[in-house]
Amino acid sequence: MATSILSILLFSIIFNGVMGDLAPTNLLATRIGPCYANPSKEVTVSEMSLNTRLYDSSLSGMMNITNDVENGWVVKGTMQKCQDIRNLDTCDYFKTFTIISNGCDEEEENEEQEIYSMFFHHVHPRITCPIKAGIYKIVNYPIFTEDNYLIVAESKISTSVFGYTMRMEGYADTTRILCVEAYLQLLYIREYEERDDSSQKPTAEPSSEEERVASEEEEGE
Repeated sequence: MATSILSILLFSIIFNGVMGDLAPTNLLATRIGPCYANPSKEVTVSEMSLNTRLYDSSLSGMMNITNDVENGWVVKGTMQKCQDIRNLDTCDYFKTFTIISNGCDEEEENEEQEIYSMFFHHVHPRITCPIKAGIYKIVNYPIFTEDNYLIVAESKISTSVFGYTMRMEGYADTTRILCVEAYLQLLYIREYEERDDSSQKPTAEPSSEEERVASEEEEGE
């Protein structure tokens, strides 16, 4: 439940951002773990180990659920945009939205079920609804980060330090039970044109010994 939000986060950035010219980008997860400020106590997570690859990454870690969680839990996300992801003082509020509105709702299938069902498959022992208390191991949960189309104006602010933070908070009724933070660095994919050397005139070589000597004499003058 805690980290199954990352893929939804990426789609939220793509489709709910400010409109403008688009450019291919990757979002590199640099940290996923418990909230530094006001951490949750009902559901706690470790600092996640990130396996980073070019187009997708995966995470592994531990999760401790102290009490059973009844069906109907909610997960909300709050995002910030950061001029320099290394310095959180440069971050400004971006948006807040609901990611899962009725967790473990068994009445009908919906897209929300696909989110946490995929996550459950990467947890040992496997989680089922309703969620039971216990200590769980998250193993190689995938985070897909390829070709996220963000606006060029944002992408070109910095190709190395611009990014986003996201705080994911879970609630059972009105009780806050979960808080996880993710730091995402934006990488802008620059397209370089191949150099065309065909337009450059080749250096003329003397076609004979006489022409070579004459060329050397002109250079000597």
